Parts: sequence; C-alpha cells; structure tokens
Amino acid sequence: MTDTTKTPDATLDAATTRNALPDARLTLVGTMHGPERARALVRRGHDRYTTVSVGDPISGATVAAIGEGVIVLSRGGRTERLSLPAA
Repeated sequence: MTDTTKTPDATLDAATTRNALPDARLTLVGTMHGPERARALVRRGHDRYTTVSVGDPISGATVAAIGEGVIVLSRGGRTERLSLPAA
C-alpha cells in the first residue's frame, strides 16, 4: 500500500486547465510515498511531466529529498526547495 500526499483542489483543477500552472521551468504536481521509496511528479516546461526519485537528475539538478508536498533539489552545491503550488 502506498501513502499519497493530498493534492490541493486548486492544483488538481489547474492540472487539467491548459497554462494554469505557473510558467516555471519546474512545477511540483504531487508526491507519492511507498514502502520502498518516495517519488514525485514534476512538470517540466509547458507539457512535459516526469516522475522522479531521490538521486535522479532533473533540469541540471539532482533530487536530494522528497517529503510530503515538497522536493529538495541540489544544484551546484546549493539546495532549492520546490513545493506544491499554493491553493
């Protein structure tokens, strides 16, 4: 059984509305936690989605951690926090 982070209703609505999510390089869409590993669904650009795990490369960074509704990226010795869009 996997535990999932509740995705805010505003994020769910935005995910099905074209160009509603922020026009950023990366947007966190959701996080999933299972018995063996955590994963995150990330939007890259306008229409590209990918699932990542800790250690995966994405857009010049490495996924350092995945928490409930947040991922931490490591880029050039610095960390960046990517959270679900505000409701």
